Amino acid sequence: MQPIDVLAIDDDKIVQKIIRRALEPNGFAVRTANDGESGLAEATANPPDVVLLDVEMPGLNGYQVCEKLVELPAYQHIPIVFLSSHSSLRERMLGYEMGADDYVVKPFEAEELLARITVLLKYARQQDQLKKEADQARSTAMEALSTTSDLGQAMAFVERSLNFVSIDETAHGLLEVTEGLGLDCRLMVSFDEQHQWYPSELEVSPLEKELIEMSDRGQRFLDFGNATLVNFPSASLLVTNMPLDDPERYGRIKDLLPLLLSGLSSKLHALSTQEALKVHTQELTQSIARIRGSLYHLGTTLLNNRRAGNEILQNMMSALQDDLLRMGLAEDEEQYLIDRIDASAEDAIERLDAGSQLGHSFAFVHQNLKRVGAQQQALADAFEQIVAQQEQAESSAGGDIELF
Repeated sequence: MQPIDVLAIDDDKIVQKIIRRALEPNGFAVRTANDGESGLAEATANPPDVVLLDVEMPGLNGYQVCEKLVELPAYQHIPIVFLSSHSSLRERMLGYEMGADDYVVKPFEAEELLARITVLLKYARQQDQLKKEADQARSTAMEALSTTSDLGQAMAFVERSLNFVSIDETAHGLLEVTEGLGLDCRLMVSFDEQHQWYPSELEVSPLEKELIEMSDRGQRFLDFGNATLVNFPSASLLVTNMPLDDPERYGRIKDLLPLLLSGLSSKLHALSTQEALKVHTQELTQSIARIRGSLYHLGTTLLNNRRAGNEILQNMMSALQDDLLRMGLAEDEEQYLIDRIDASAEDAIERLDAGSQLGHSFAFVHQNLKRVGAQQQALADAFEQIVAQQEQAESSAGGDIELF
């Protein structure tokens, strides 16, 4: 198996040594050049598998060398990695505009460089395969959509998004539209403080991720080279091949992109609201069930205590009558004690009757909670049925929507 050929163009001998120590023990063959002119000549005469390119060099700088390399047909699929001590977003934008695939900030660890190059090579292989598949799919899609206007496709997405039931389905629906428009796009969706990448995380280069994540989310459009980044609070879309040679189409595309992302954002908000409603309904139903159980237990306890109280009073009155007979009290003394005991018994019975009323009140509350719980469960069942009907309608429709 041939070793992977790496060309390192850097005027710093120490950096060259670091690159060799990082890569050569791991199956890479490293060639070096000390300036832009000799590096460009070496890269042109014998194209490598990967180019590591210093930004600041005497003569031709790294940006100039990169610009000349990407014009060569052989470098359409060869990864180019910039090495620079500058780490600003603007520097990364310039590197991306020149055609680089990644941007490594000096000083770097050998492990970081090895990991970056490994990811890029895997990305390049996948891109070659995906490009072949995408070219074939794009040809078929463009033929099928040749009679459909750009606006018609965007409006079709907004209409279809009403029936989407997941983030993935919505994101892929948007990318289907951009592919139909002939646009090569990368999409980042922010949901529950998490980032999801489309078409997939493996198909988005490291530099593209950094450009999207580091951009000002409050700035709607960010144009650099033939790329345009469109930002919404919940999503960002990077278009890598804006039609600069066709001003009319360029303007039309820039008008359509916010419409697409607005539809995406609205659907994401609706999905979030639906999920929150579902969770709230489940929690409320469970809470009502627990309250009903507690009230039922409390009402049962009150009724049991009332029965026990009545029984205790009856037993006490019977026992007192027997005791009074055995005490041999005078008639007036006996009558006095009986009157006091009767008064206390009547007071206790009155309080027990109040407990009975309280029990009836608890029973009334319990019945109402039972009714509310049934209504809440019916609402949850209706919501689930609506979602199921949407999925069935989308499946039955098969995506066939009549466009104007």
